[in-house]
Amino acid sequence: MAKTKEPESDVRAQPQPPPPFVGQHAVVEYFHRLGPHDLAPAYLFHGQRGVGKRTFAAILAMTLHCERPTSFPLGYCGTCGPCRRAIAGSSGDTILISEEFIREADRLAGKSVDRKTDVMGIETSRRIIQLMQLHSYEGGRLICIVPDFDFVTNDAVYNALLKELEEPNPGRLFLLTAQRPDRVLPTIRSRTTCLRFDALAESDIARQLSAHYNVPAERARTLARRAQGSLGDALADLAGEGVDLRGSARAWALNCVREPRKMSQAPALSKESAREDIVEVLHAARLALRDALSLALAGDDQVLDRAARSEYERTVAALGPDAAPRLVNALQAVNEAARIADETNIPPANVIGWLQVQLRSV
Repeated sequence: MAKTKEPESDVRAQPQPPPPFVGQHAVVEYFHRLGPHDLAPAYLFHGQRGVGKRTFAAILAMTLHCERPTSFPLGYCGTCGPCRRAIAGSSGDTILISEEFIREADRLAGKSVDRKTDVMGIETSRRIIQLMQLHSYEGGRLICIVPDFDFVTNDAVYNALLKELEEPNPGRLFLLTAQRPDRVLPTIRSRTTCLRFDALAESDIARQLSAHYNVPAERARTLARRAQGSLGDALADLAGEGVDLRGSARAWALNCVREPRKMSQAPALSKESAREDIVEVLHAARLALRDALSLALAGDDQVLDRAARSEYERTVAALGPDAAPRLVNALQAVNEAARIADETNIPPANVIGWLQVQLRSV
């Protein structure tokens, strides 16, 4: 017979309240019409990074466990016992698959905790299955939140969780998130309800930055323009995360197309997080080249990062009358580099080297 779970064991919820949720009106309305009693056994939330997939999953879980919800799906009260336990990180009914959870699953399985990746493995999936078989601590349903499910590559993980999804249970709910749903096995996708999270409007991002993070209005609008639909990216920019890397990536991309005979210093990728770093490099390079192209075609009104306007003007002037088609070619090269980095095992440094050749030859 299954034993009742102890809320103290394992890492099961975020240690602080979820950040304020913004946008995604279609998703919110969908769950509002559905109500808390007619949910599917599993959902796959997909969309670009930083648009609220994980935040929505956390707030949905808290609302479902809340004793006095004010609305659904985003109306947890924040003061009842389940809400306080969730905010403290000790919810007995929400399992959040974090890096700490993955390492703890490895430890309990007798495996080395000195892992080089935070992607879930078979030990994590087995721990999920074990915990989801136990009784609810709060007397409701068990909820498992699995962020970045598209990064899972181990077939054993898929097979283990597939069995759970094939046997729906009203007392269990799985919330998976992914940027690339096409990378999730069709057998998993077919057993989930897929909901798309769209890019956020600049006005929504700017309003959120001003209202909840005390960012001055003009600064908020600048951050929102640069974020290209991602509140997460805007917040990272606000906090200064990755500023040096993005700045060097922007300068490198523009120098490559502006001064092809000069070997520009490529952005430095860390050994520990090269796969994450190259995403930032390509994102910054794409933004810079897009802004330069916008300046060449339509003038300053279309530039997202106006602080770098002088760099874009120099680039357009150096490329001369062929600036627009050459910048289009450069953007296509960045997009191809992103595809290579995303879909192959080619080392990120090699992808950067390939892209540098392409940019210098546009």
